[in-house]
Amino acid sequence: MSTPTIKTRLLILSDTHCAALTQRNPSDKWPRSPFKSPLPPADLLIFAGDMTTTGKPDQYHRCLDMLREIHAPVKLAIAGNHDLTLDPDYMSAHLRKYGLSPEAARLRVQEAQDLWTAPEGRARREGVMFLDEGLHTVDLPNGARITVYASPYTPEYGDTGFAYRVDEDRFNTTSTGLSDARSIAENPIPAFTGTERPVDILLTHGPPLGHLSRTNSELDAGCPHLLRALMRCRPLLHCFGHIHEGWGAQIVKWRDRADEATAAPTTIGEWKGGAWRAGVAQDGLESVIVDREEAEERHAAYLDVSRDGRGLHRGEETVLVNAAIMDVWYKPTNAPWLVDIELPRAS
Repeated sequence: MSTPTIKTRLLILSDTHCAALTQRNPSDKWPRSPFKSPLPPADLLIFAGDMTTTGKPDQYHRCLDMLREIHAPVKLAIAGNHDLTLDPDYMSAHLRKYGLSPEAARLRVQEAQDLWTAPEGRARREGVMFLDEGLHTVDLPNGARITVYASPYTPEYGDTGFAYRVDEDRFNTTSTGLSDARSIAENPIPAFTGTERPVDILLTHGPPLGHLSRTNSELDAGCPHLLRALMRCRPLLHCFGHIHEGWGAQIVKWRDRADEATAAPTTIGEWKGGAWRAGVAQDGLESVIVDREEAEERHAAYLDVSRDGRGLHRGEETVLVNAAIMDVWYKPTNAPWLVDIELPRAS
């Protein structure tokens, strides 16, 4: 028996890096940018990290100024690798760089965390729910109840926060990960099969290997371990950013043998070399074509995978969205994503 669902509108963005959301006119610096006020209202706003450039308090406030303008009753946000002061491990490892004592670094982290998570912090006052790594159940006013897995962590990418080494697996256990990876998963992503309430939305800062993850230098900066976990989890939607050049959306169709592909003993090199394709159907990568003029007029790129649109088969297909607003030159030229999707009703 299928789970009752309700059509829900999501507004997804990432990597704003302090960009303001203001009404633009032809004399503005980026007059054709779709990232301008007003953004379309939605049932749920999702922000996939990199609110700032270096995690300074005034930068967080500029992001919250922007989020305040968006009309959505529920707003979810995670940190990204540039939101340095939200990562206590990064700050404690860079005391000399910032001229801080251990206590001063701790207080700087506490100030940032209080801003986003304290009951009387500004994020809460603005209706923003900041998600730490792990599973979260969220009720929406439209009647949907969703399970979200969130994580700000990405592979090492310069000297930034929330980083792990390329041979470290943040998302799978030793028994489910790649054979030569070292699992450091504190909150592994659950599998779709055998899960009483599977993950509806996977929200990470970085992309998985091979999916909206290629840089201008043709480097695939996606995480192979995240792709392995994504294939096990098979959510309805995976939202991320981080790689600005990867902006876009895809629909992935999983093979019937996807579970076999993620159970097979495979090395990191073999997986990156193409072994992951055993879990994806032939011609199973459908790129979403965006009309740029329409996106500029609508202030968002639109995708309808609800029953009224393309539709989506749970466990067989996943929508992937890279919603980085900044382009590779750190100009806010990319559009947020507006996605209509069927989400489970609260029961």
